[in-house]
Amino acid sequence: MNEHQQAAFTLAETLQQTGQKIVFAESCTCGLLASTLGRVPGISLYLCGSAVTYQNETKARWLGVDRDVLVDPGPVSEIVARQMVDGVLRETPQADLAASVTGHLGPNAEEELDGVVYIGIGLRNEPVVIERIVLPNEYPHCSEEMPLRICRIEDLVCMIFNMIRERLSQ
Repeated sequence: MNEHQQAAFTLAETLQQTGQKIVFAESCTCGLLASTLGRVPGISLYLCGSAVTYQNETKARWLGVDRDVLVDPGPVSEIVARQMVDGVLRETPQADLAASVTGHLGPNAEEELDGVVYIGIGLRNEPVVIERIVLPNEYPHCSEEMPLRICRIEDLVCMIFNMIRERLSQ
């Protein structure tokens, strides 16, 4: 079992212990959060689903993200991560918490956005916590067979699962 799968099992245990249900709003992870957590037996009791909103228009239509903020400051921003959490919680009344992720994992990103990710975690009726992360440009296990983008996305999924778990234990 790799590190992000182990993080999924650990998060699943935390969800089971707390009895809380989660929903995701995913952009740059393109569904990998839900897919990874969905491999845990019995998770259907705690995983409500995931809105994979890779394109800006989908963020606006599905989650109600303001089109103006998708232009300025743009999709890789704190406000978009916050609105993604708010939107997915609004559309998923059975969920107790939501996590959102928006960013640019490369390649071909503008230099100032390369590896920049915003993660939002919100418990219903509590303020959304946003974290800005800049992912590394190199990983020891990256290669032609395991490109930087894949290394970054697996690292990111693990980070997000651990952040959610930490938030639930507060």
